[in-house]
Amino acid sequence: MKNVSRGSVFRRKGFFIALYSCLGVVAVLALVTTIANRPPTATDMEIGYNEEAAHVGADQVEPYRAGIDEEAWFRPRQPAPEPTPRPTPEPTPGPSVPRNVPMPEQLPTIIPEDPPPEPAPEPEPPPPEPQAEATVPPPQAVSFIPFSEYDRMMWPIYGETVMPFSVTSLIYDPTLDQFRTNDNLRIAGELGDPVRAGADGKVITTGRNARQGNYITIDHGNGWVATYGQLLDAILVAAGDIVHTGQIIGGIGTPSIFGTANGNHLQLQIKRDEVAVNPYYVLVERGGY
Repeated sequence: MKNVSRGSVFRRKGFFIALYSCLGVVAVLALVTTIANRPPTATDMEIGYNEEAAHVGADQVEPYRAGIDEEAWFRPRQPAPEPTPRPTPEPTPGPSVPRNVPMPEQLPTIIPEDPPPEPAPEPEPPPPEPQAEATVPPPQAVSFIPFSEYDRMMWPIYGETVMPFSVTSLIYDPTLDQFRTNDNLRIAGELGDPVRAGADGKVITTGRNARQGNYITIDHGNGWVATYGQLLDAILVAAGDIVHTGQIIGGIGTPSIFGTANGNHLQLQIKRDEVAVNPYYVLVERGGY
């Protein structure tokens, strides 16, 4: 019984050994087939094939077919004819581009130009030669010959006396219809008759008031001052003017409200040091200029 048991054991072991061997062979064959049929990997590409074992490419060897010479298996495959090129489809026209607009790749290269040369500075003109300064004579002071007590004034106008000078006695005033004193001489004239300066002098002022109408006051020097009243509006002199004997300074105008009854006339008043003087004592005897 013991021998029989050992023999059966060995038989069982031999069976398993044979079984495992077959399985190992099958596994090896499967592994070899898998390796042979797998596509080349990057590692294989880098390593490359053995030059001695790969003189002919796999695509240059015709596949083995039964009934063909055995040498044909290793005969290089004839190169395949080149494929006929297909016609290239014409591109679909896109949006039109103006001909005068260059494409970006056709834009001209801008080369910076050199800056224009600066103009040469113009030479400065030579300085003008010094010229002798024109000597302008200083303005001479305009003056007049002052009037004195031994001189006589010219009559400003010639006409009838319509109201005499009187400061010591009363006289009748037809305009005011009363008796009163009078510190001037009133000489009749026509409207517009010229009135002349009785002597050289300087115009002090011109103006208008209710008593004298339009008037001119002239300083004749040495304290002698004459006022010419009842004149036209168009007075021919101004304050500061120098006048000379016989110069026309205005004309007879319409009398003021204090002299309407005397008609058109000149009202002449002469003072010396602010004191009224009778014009008869200062004016020349009646005659021409």
